[in-house]
Amino acid sequence: MERTRFLATSRQLAAAAEILAKVGPQDGRLDAFEMLAFFRQLDQPGPGLNAVETSDDELFARTSDAALTMAGRNEFAASHALLNQARSLLPVT
Repeated sequence: MERTRFLATSRQLAAAAEILAKVGPQDGRLDAFEMLAFFRQLDQPGPGLNAVETSDDELFARTSDAALTMAGRNEFAASHALLNQARSLLPVT
């Protein structure tokens, strides 16, 4: 995935996680803060990195859109599941 598209997508995922962390159910906030930290660390570009590998670029982007939409609609369980799905599309580090 092109670096600029990846950054936009990861920032959407971070925004969705931030919504969950701030106004989501109390029992899910710790996990939401962990996801927020994870997606924010993706915003740190490596030297000379022009592309990022995902297992499915289009699904990663669509999942990001859906996660943010669901968080904005207070559909916290759906947003949480989508954040987990997005995370699973990234290589294990």
